[in-house]
Amino acid sequence: MADWTSLSGALNAGVLSAFGREVVYSPQNGLRATVKAIFEVTREAEENAPGMYAAVFLRASDLAAPPQRGDEVNVDGVAYKVFDILADHAGGLILRLRQT
Repeated sequence: MADWTSLSGALNAGVLSAFGREVVYSPQNGLRATVKAIFEVTREAEENAPGMYAAVFLRASDLAAPPQRGDEVNVDGVAYKVFDILADHAGGLILRLRQT
């Protein structure tokens, strides 16, 4: 029987395979990479400043290095900066983004 972490990791991979699309991730200190992510323009109020934000869900293992605030994500030609990073125990990441 598989453990919860490996099952959750497999679920993350399946969801990204089914619903993800390619985005360009550009770390401040490294090479750009095209990765599968689920993009969402959220309707929640931003906690850190007034306004709205977007978010992407992706797998940490798809990045060459851990994400940092200030990294850039390009979705359909629109650039966003990472301002918050949330990680789950199975290697999933939610990056909250502000449009630049």
